[in-house]
Amino acid sequence: MPPMTLRQMAGLAPASTIDAASTALLLIDFQREYADGGLALNADAAGRQAERLMNAADRIGLSVFHVHHVAANSGAKLFRPASPGVLPWPNLQPRQQHRCIEKRLPSAFAGTDLDTGLRGAGIEVIVVAGLMTHMCVDSTARDAMHRGYQVIVVSDACATRDLPGLGGTTIPAQAIHESAMAALADRFADVVTSETLLQLLAEPPGSVPSAHP
Repeated sequence: MPPMTLRQMAGLAPASTIDAASTALLLIDFQREYADGGLALNADAAGRQAERLMNAADRIGLSVFHVHHVAANSGAKLFRPASPGVLPWPNLQPRQQHRCIEKRLPSAFAGTDLDTGLRGAGIEVIVVAGLMTHMCVDSTARDAMHRGYQVIVVSDACATRDLPGLGGTTIPAQAIHESAMAALADRFADVVTSETLLQLLAEPPGSVPSAHP
């Protein structure tokens, strides 16, 4: 028998509809540091999917939050304040109706007013896309679930990098990505592809099933 997630054991069905009024898209750290900076990733495909999600969100009226990382230290090697690395990707520039959040830590909720902004907008469901899968995407998704939100993570709109393993080995980015997604899908989030999410966004408004047992 194939393994089951804790969500499956609890009888939690995947999201089948999305209510635009209570759902927000979080675009996490699509910044130049990950494009042509010190942490350049193979993430062009994820960025293209995130752009499709952003366009769909605007089309049906979902709230869109851009979360950008800026280091607290003015001498930081990565995400230095006012450096090119903190600028957004050209295809994921915040639009007039979007909201922007600046963070210092991996979770987009830590030390920011994101939670206040989401609750003020009546948001109950967050759709997460971003960089890096094992770091800020993972931290934000877990934190969101702990705060009572239903979380949907779009797998192919996220990406990460190779990491050093024990004993001097290298763990490929794809393995890191898949492991992080599997861990989130076990309890913290409904993990879907961009095509699945775009199909949900095209459906008539409705309610998303509760994510909590």
